[in-house]
Amino acid sequence: MYADIDASTEHQAVTRLFDLVRAGEVDNLEFSQLDSLVYARLLRTYDVDASATTEESIS
Repeated sequence: MYADIDASTEHQAVTRLFDLVRAGEVDNLEFSQLDSLVYARLLRTYDVDASATTEESIS
């Protein structure tokens, strides 16, 4: 998946994802990549087995 990133980078990714959603810009590559990054981090944070989910995201 994604390499480990520091807390500041994680914060920037979530902030940017939020900004894109607020602006309605959800049909582009940047949104898709950030969505996947944040979703993967949530799965890892809550120790969800990736095989137990279909890796769905908000996009």
